[in-house]
Amino acid sequence: MAKTLLEGVNEVLKRVGVISGDGSPMTSLTSSSRQNSVDVAVQVINEGIDDLYAAATVPKPNGQGEGTITLATGDRDYALASGLIRLRFPLIDKTNSQFLIQYPGGYNAMLLADLEQDDTGLPHYAAISPVDGELYLDRAPDAADNGKVYTYQYDKELVLTLAADTVPFKDVVFRAMVPVWVQLWKREKRNEFDGDLYRKSVGLAATLLMQIMPRDSYNPRGC
Repeated sequence: MAKTLLEGVNEVLKRVGVISGDGSPMTSLTSSSRQNSVDVAVQVINEGIDDLYAAATVPKPNGQGEGTITLATGDRDYALASGLIRLRFPLIDKTNSQFLIQYPGGYNAMLLADLEQDDTGLPHYAAISPVDGELYLDRAPDAADNGKVYTYQYDKELVLTLAADTVPFKDVVFRAMVPVWVQLWKREKRNEFDGDLYRKSVGLAATLLMQIMPRDSYNPRGC
């Protein structure tokens, strides 16, 4: 099982002496006496993950999230979750077993199919507007559909914020990344930074990452 953000924070704080050698590890990301140190650890773990994937020259995996829209009478456009990179159709009304499917041909094709923009009733199709990023429906819901809730899954930028959030790589890469996070933490908190150790550690972690990635995920020769 992949290591969690909390485990990463504990590793960093142990290495820098915020948690003493025989001290108990933290059980949450909240600590009245050490909150700034914890917050900086969370920050540098995310920054270090960005540095790792940049060094490995492979795309960073996306995170995943879930959101909802609630139909409102006469409203055809709906805001989606902030940070959304890709919407995964269909949207599902779990209560009524109804779906919103991606419109064939996309947003412009949907507009051309209803030039007057006056179709009403239960929507069946949707597309994301390239203008404002909102979800646009093929029909404006009427009063009978007001309040129906559709759930959707989406991809978002990977940012670890919760204690149970997991790093996107195996334990061997996690161990190689700990010195990277420690150096970034020391730079932020103590104005100390061993550039040679940082670069060596990032390089090792990047090499390990590429070695254990599935073959169809990384192929530098393109064949």
